[in-house]
Amino acid sequence: MCGVALFTVSACGTTTTQEVDTKTRVNNAITKAAVESSKDTPRSMKMMETVYKNNPNDVEAATAYGTKLREDGNAEKAAMVLQSAAKSQDATYLTMREYAAAQLELGDYNTAENFARKAISKNNKDGQSWHVLGIALDAQAKHEEAETAFRKALDLWKGDPVPIMNNLALNLASQNRVADAVEILQRAKELAPNRVEVERNLRIISTLNEKADEFPKKTDS
Repeated sequence: MCGVALFTVSACGTTTTQEVDTKTRVNNAITKAAVESSKDTPRSMKMMETVYKNNPNDVEAATAYGTKLREDGNAEKAAMVLQSAAKSQDATYLTMREYAAAQLELGDYNTAENFARKAISKNNKDGQSWHVLGIALDAQAKHEEAETAFRKALDLWKGDPVPIMNNLALNLASQNRVADAVEILQRAKELAPNRVEVERNLRIISTLNEKADEFPKKTDS
């Protein structure tokens, strides 16, 4: 008969509290290392996959792995990984935002809007959540609400603002506010003169603006 021991005796097939605690600490350390990894390499992706599979209910591990999958172009798998985490009570705004972004790429704009709003309810200072919300709203032709979200994202944005400026300009053009759209794109071009999508959209929308000027102005009767 096996006696009480501080360490596991393989013949007994038992696991002690000390061993469980050690395993937990190791898993937590691996999770932290994976989450903090900033290099987008196959090795870091593999590490995150391993950590997630070892801890499928860990929100942080799911968020890190799901984010990497989405950034690597695998939105469908990212959504599957993030779904449970995003719907759990422990979900963070990052988890909800990433799930919303994955759904956005899959074309489920209603779900993307829903989870972007949930992310914002947890952290209304996150510019990326507002940006995701703006794109989801715009895709559903909710242009005025989308404009508000884009402008909020722009106010809070940290880093390169040109992608939001580009989306805001397209949103304004959808509302027939072509001159405003051109102004935004011109400012974006000043910040990023070599950005192809900005130059293309500026050329297209400027043409629309010129054509609008050709129409006779209404006069008071």
